[in-house]
Amino acid sequence: MSKRTRSPCLDCGVDTTPKARPRGRWEHYMVHDAVWTAAGLAKDDGYLCVGCLERRLGRQLVARDFTAARINNPDHPFKTPRLASRLRLPPSQPVEDADA
Repeated sequence: MSKRTRSPCLDCGVDTTPKARPRGRWEHYMVHDAVWTAAGLAKDDGYLCVGCLERRLGRQLVARDFTAARINNPDHPFKTPRLASRLRLPPSQPVEDADA
């Protein structure tokens, strides 16, 4: 049996990848480094749920904030409706990022 590690949000503590009944409950995503840095985090600092990342940024996330990683597929059934909606929002402004 494999041991799955938790991915708690650094700010509120909610598990961003809950094991029990995950359908529609995951907020596991990847944003561009510039977005993560703007939230006051280093590259490998941990996890934030969408709400806590938006609170730190002072704005709502939009599709342009997310990388092209497969984990950012808005149609994946494990994604929360909140995350899926952000992955589909048109960009309000371009994100300047070295990893784009």
